[in-house]
Amino acid sequence: MRTTGHEEISLSSLSSSDYTHLPELVEFLIKECSAKGINISLPSLRIDAFSLDVMSKVQDVKKSSLTFAPEAGSQRLRDVINKGLTEEVILQGAADAFRGGWNRVKLYFMLGLPTEQREDMEGIALLSEKIARLYYDTVPKDQRHGKVQIVASSSFFVPKPFTPFQWARMCTREEFLERAYIVKNKFREMKNFKSLKYNWHEADVTVLEGVLARGDRRVSAVVEAAYRNGALFDSWSEYFDNRLWEKAFEDCGVDPDFYTVRERALDEKFPWDFIDAGVSREFLEREWLLALKGQVSPNCRQKCSGCGARRFQGGVCYEDQD
Repeated sequence: MRTTGHEEISLSSLSSSDYTHLPELVEFLIKECSAKGINISLPSLRIDAFSLDVMSKVQDVKKSSLTFAPEAGSQRLRDVINKGLTEEVILQGAADAFRGGWNRVKLYFMLGLPTEQREDMEGIALLSEKIARLYYDTVPKDQRHGKVQIVASSSFFVPKPFTPFQWARMCTREEFLERAYIVKNKFREMKNFKSLKYNWHEADVTVLEGVLARGDRRVSAVVEAAYRNGALFDSWSEYFDNRLWEKAFEDCGVDPDFYTVRERALDEKFPWDFIDAGVSREFLEREWLLALKGQVSPNCRQKCSGCGARRFQGGVCYEDQD
């Protein structure tokens, strides 16, 4: 804080709510930040674990938007990705946030998830509309802090190694954009359209990420060729030039579709199979087949599913033994 000049501290995590001592950490940050006017951001909070007590304490420093991650617009698709979150819980969490004094909520979704249908995509707009309407139903008019603002963002799904979706196909650039426009057009139909905003991630960057995520040794030559073509600082959109990468793939004789749009067979050998990440391939196969059926697996804290990570003798598997 002393050397950067930033006015906000953010807790960076896949799910901040999973940190057992989150309330104590927030208490500490409030003491450190309140006198300096530093804002505290709590991203990636799981709605069902979100604490009103933590919300109200953070609000005492400086009000900011809250970020929730429903991930998918329909319950069916949330079950496919094993999100373990119902619409009822999402709406209850949003209502609690509105009662706590917030009127700006960010929602994160993914497009292009396995088995995704049009109703799943349009569900992003429908859920955003329900949350906006909930604000006006929950907060009395004399207690509102202006209009509600719901900002929905969607990234595009990239199958990653060591996950149940490492066998899944990925959408093409055109398919991603088509799905984003379906969602955008649905937003325009919503009654509270002026209180809603929708944006999405760059499709070109996502496709490249998919190649790098599941690429083999042949992709290393592409990376070097792209660099020599002038590709630098590609994570900054103003510097990213997809044409440099397209030329690199062509010059190296590598087809990016081989790594992205192709669905894998269960017995395919992966470039990363020699790496031991703790979680067994057999477990990931089981989860992949369950995902295709839309069957939810229990949270690790509720029941062990035998993923294999227990042999590391730490983490969630041993929490009760601390």
